[in-house]
Amino acid sequence: MNTNAPRPSPAAVPSPSHLLDIALAAASAAADYLRGLDRDGLAREYKTSSHDIVTEHDRASEEIIVSELRRLLPTARIVGEEGGERPAEQPADGNEGAEPVVSFYVDPIDGTSNFAAGLPLFCISIGVAVDDELVAGVIDAPVLGQVFAAADGDATLNGRPLRPRPTRDSADALVLSGFPGQRTGAQFPEFAGTGLRALEDSVSAVRHLGSAAIELAYVAAGWADATALTQINSWDVAAGFHIVRRAGGSVRTWPGAEGVQRPDHLQPAYVACTGQERLPVLDALQDELQALRAATR
Repeated sequence: MNTNAPRPSPAAVPSPSHLLDIALAAASAAADYLRGLDRDGLAREYKTSSHDIVTEHDRASEEIIVSELRRLLPTARIVGEEGGERPAEQPADGNEGAEPVVSFYVDPIDGTSNFAAGLPLFCISIGVAVDDELVAGVIDAPVLGQVFAAADGDATLNGRPLRPRPTRDSADALVLSGFPGQRTGAQFPEFAGTGLRALEDSVSAVRHLGSAAIELAYVAAGWADATALTQINSWDVAAGFHIVRRAGGSVRTWPGAEGVQRPDHLQPAYVACTGQERLPVLDALQDELQALRAATR
């Protein structure tokens, strides 16, 4: 794939493979920046709590990505974790609303707590949608040297295709998840306790990597059987959902407290599996949580 992506014609929506090239170029620029940092003694700030932190490098990484995306496709909308929604700099053909909307969903550092602590389990995640349909995605773990990507062909790891693999039976399954998470645990403590126990009793092992995007990438690669979270944002999962599906996996989502069905990457709760086979305990737990959320509306 060409990471020095040329500008597309302003009147045309780029192909999925071209959009992937643009995302790869932006992710690569940010990865170069992050690899060059001395991560000892990083200053951190708290957004909503001590579980939700940000560093100056999250913001710098996002600005690098946004600058590259703006250079290569100024007609695109960008939704970033740190900068929020940035509308297109110019309409696709000079007539706003006449063309499909290309959106980039950008997490400049997914796994900021890992990043700030010196762990290598963090990544850049860029998902691409055209009119809310995911068409491309890249997850770049710069210290690990792993670049997962997909457009309309095979999902790849460092350019090599990821082949479909079945989801193992529950007793042999490895799940990557921080289920149920801090916010869900605080709101529904009884469900959190019994649900986590049910999950751990039903599968071989549960591990939490601290990065939703990396967990999705590793499920796509077949290194784990499933991943699930109960509260998430679009920039965390847009790339990963697309990569999982192009690798032969399956994704199911739930609408959360509002109960409004949206495109999968805009839903707050999900279970992704490495194959089409599902892990019943995870889907059942999300069904139970959805019922609890509906009852509180």
